[in-house]
Amino acid sequence: MSDKRIRALARCCVMSSDSSSASGLSVGLARIASYALACLVHLLGPAFLVVGVYLVFRLTPFAFFLGVVALGLAWLVRPRVPRFPADVQSLTREEAPNLYALLDRIGAGVGAPKTDVVALDGMVNAAFGTYGWRRRRLVMIGYPLWSILTPQERIAVLAHEMAHSSNGDARHGLLVGSALHSLRELREVTRLDWHEDDGLANLFAQALLALAALPVRVLSFALELLLHRSSQRAEYRADELGARVAGSRAMVSALDALTTRVPSAQGFLEPSAVVLGASDLWDKLQATVAEVPDEELERRRQAAREEKARVDGTHPPTYLRMDRVRRLPYVEGEVGVAEVEKVQPELEQAACRVAETVRDAARSALYH
Repeated sequence: MSDKRIRALARCCVMSSDSSSASGLSVGLARIASYALACLVHLLGPAFLVVGVYLVFRLTPFAFFLGVVALGLAWLVRPRVPRFPADVQSLTREEAPNLYALLDRIGAGVGAPKTDVVALDGMVNAAFGTYGWRRRRLVMIGYPLWSILTPQERIAVLAHEMAHSSNGDARHGLLVGSALHSLRELREVTRLDWHEDDGLANLFAQALLALAALPVRVLSFALELLLHRSSQRAEYRADELGARVAGSRAMVSALDALTTRVPSAQGFLEPSAVVLGASDLWDKLQATVAEVPDEELERRRQAAREEKARVDGTHPPTYLRMDRVRRLPYVEGEVGVAEVEKVQPELEQAACRVAETVRDAARSALYH
């Protein structure tokens, strides 16, 4: 190799290293700023409380009014943690020992702590999170998603979600996570949702509350913006840890399912007479997803490849995640299909109850 080519390669390596260092530095600074902003969010409640008490005891009408408003805001921005989700079917270790054994094996592979509770619901999704002040660890399994995945893809999805507990994603931490949760609940509480038959007094009250909460909405936007870049990196890291456990081919296949099969499942579960009339909802869902022609699946893949990378999204484009996983060396995973097949009988009863919940929601949407 010529000296000129060696020098060119060296310059490229230096530029790549500098770029990576600069990117890492910017993400690190954004992470520090997000922690500082989360601390500020948690300080808002005590600050509003002190100001409110002071103004109320000034014993003047205007100060009393402002004090009541400040006390109301103190209550709204109080520290909150996620509650245990409603309308789910929980499974204990005694009810599903094979499922928990599978999760423990996956958790050991991705560095996640042991799961406290597993819950099934009717969403085409899966998630790992915590709830309550004791930070109990919860794995959410959307049974519609579970039913349309292969056993190895199920391992990949569970491994990816559980990896979020150990991949440095600040959104899942106590400080930032609880701040985000508080701000989201505040946005929902102060959302302007007025209808003509609510009356002008209700409109005035809602508008006043939304205006008073405007600074908090700005904080929420700023915190989300600071976390976007690190959240995208966390998704890549969760993919890598998931591929190590399930195998890179299984992870690529699971990501492809998000583009090709998930839209069909979501469309099927929209409230309709089909959902109400299906004697076996999950068999009907699987058949509907399997009937999608190859041409349509390829069209969806092409549309996903045309998606542009965004700096304001928590998830990078799926095709970029798939390209990255394909380059990983984990061809074979650490967890086998046989361990997943033991789980299915333990889910059957809970899956039937989830199906009834989906039908009830469809019935409510169609006839009310």
